[in-house]
Amino acid sequence: MEPNKYKVCVECITFNHAPYIVDCMNGFTIQKTAFPYVCCIIDDASTDDEPQVIRKYIKENFNMDDQSVVRIEETNDYVLWFAQHKINKNCYFAVYFLKYNHYTVKKNKGLYVSDWHNNAKYIAFCEGDDYWSDSLKLQKQFDFMENHKECTLCFHSHYNLLPSNEIYVQKPSVIKQFYKIEDIISSQGGFMATNSMFFLGNLINNEIKPDFWKNCPVGDAPVKLLLASKGLVGYIDEEMSVYRVLVSGSWTSKQQNIKNRRKHHVAILKMYDEFDAYTGYKYHKVIKKKKRKNKKIMFRRTFAFFIRRVLNTIKK
Repeated sequence: MEPNKYKVCVECITFNHAPYIVDCMNGFTIQKTAFPYVCCIIDDASTDDEPQVIRKYIKENFNMDDQSVVRIEETNDYVLWFAQHKINKNCYFAVYFLKYNHYTVKKNKGLYVSDWHNNAKYIAFCEGDDYWSDSLKLQKQFDFMENHKECTLCFHSHYNLLPSNEIYVQKPSVIKQFYKIEDIISSQGGFMATNSMFFLGNLINNEIKPDFWKNCPVGDAPVKLLLASKGLVGYIDEEMSVYRVLVSGSWTSKQQNIKNRRKHHVAILKMYDEFDAYTGYKYHKVIKKKKRKNKKIMFRRTFAFFIRRVLNTIKK
């Protein structure tokens, strides 16, 4: 692979997102950039027809006849399709169709995209059930990071889309152009959508992860902490992506179950403890305050859950 050919590597993990993946891929291909970028899509052995939807999309929109570019490879773990978009010549797709579900066997999917990741200056995230709504998103964030070398991460405001098709804007409660690590630690859910993240690729390594990242049940939270510990976090006050809330099988839908929520809560507290040790307890006070706040929120949610259960039992 030619070093630094792709200025941006887009990482997209997807599973059973057949109804949504076309929106996601459209968000990738509409990007207007002055540089080439590669979209690494990893289908984790979906059991719906998502793999067929992706293959159909690639055949219709990508130049599969250009043998100087196209790559189709197969290993014991995956089948790879790599091609260039027919119209948007800066857009390349590297799609990994995994042969078995890596999530269930706890196998690191990030290893497959390490070469793309390591040869790109910046990384962007977008999961398969979300999408980008602004065709200049990548260019705007690229320009922001190029002009603000003190930043390791850049994000923007976004839209939340409910199953009812209701849509609303999500912004940080306190708007700043730059946030410090203390702000990131103190922030609550919704502060920064995963599909808004754009960051320096050389600061994270999919192959070597610190414990607070490796053991965390979600991937974006520890990445935010790691990046924010190494520089400022920039913010663009523009809605450039859509985050689907309560989609079937999504993280938000799973958190409606109180057992899942409590399990997640305990894992996040552990992540903060491990991050505290990783940073030499430099941010111990703010981490301690954050953990205390999380515990209070979890207590209120658990109490409300049991009250609803009691009321439902009485009604019956």
